[in-house]
Amino acid sequence: MKRVAIYVLLLLAVVVAGIAGMRLVSFREEPRKIAELAVAGGFWGAREKYEYYFDGTISFKGRTGQGSVTVPRSIVEEMAKRVSFLLEVYPRGLRLEPGGGADYFTYNLTLYSGDFPVSYYWTDVGEQPPRELTYLYQLLREVNLLASSRRGVVFYLKVDKLSFSKGETVRIVAVAVNPGEVDFKYPSPTPCTPDFKVQLRTPSGREVELFPVGYDPEKVCVQAVQERVLKPGEVVQSEYEYVASESGTYTVKAHFPYAEWSETRYSSVLELLVP
Repeated sequence: MKRVAIYVLLLLAVVVAGIAGMRLVSFREEPRKIAELAVAGGFWGAREKYEYYFDGTISFKGRTGQGSVTVPRSIVEEMAKRVSFLLEVYPRGLRLEPGGGADYFTYNLTLYSGDFPVSYYWTDVGEQPPRELTYLYQLLREVNLLASSRRGVVFYLKVDKLSFSKGETVRIVAVAVNPGEVDFKYPSPTPCTPDFKVQLRTPSGREVELFPVGYDPEKVCVQAVQERVLKPGEVVQSEYEYVASESGTYTVKAHFPYAEWSETRYSSVLELLVP
């Protein structure tokens, strides 16, 4: 009888351990959330919610439907980097109230990077969000358009920091990613033309076109339109440099592809500060 009781206890222990193990595996396999963004308001009373996970999943829910996409690891890492930029300056969150007007959009961003969630709230009619928040939102907006099926390519500018010293070399990288399943075909004015058109406006108002590091704009090239293809899963990027000789705000505007007459063209804007 004792032997039977021992067998029963052992069996119960195995079952309990198995259930606990299944729960542990299930918990471990659940993707960690980076952030959550709720967008509401506007003339049509929009209500959208986006969730961003470390495994690359971006989920979307709105009045037009719902869905999810998966972005490459490089975009997740860039997102995490921008989150750290924001948390470093505003670790307790931020709330910017609307300055007036009607039918405005509200943005409620929650970050899950630490022990407790941190919230950032702003509107499109209130005080301008700080550079760190704008920098993060620009990337989130790109993947939002992808998740809601309104865009097929993710295009953004990235830097190692948002503030530079006078005389320091500013390094900017333009990145275009095709996370979808369809080729993105685009024209290039010549076989030598860069993939991106990048322009910089100095604090004094001077406009400068930047070219990729190592690129010679004076090099003779055959004048023939070339079709290029960004295939699913591929990334195209170029690095640019500029010596910040003035104090103030620099504005960088970039377009992909380079040709202004492209049927589909993506844009990105970045503001950098030199105190």
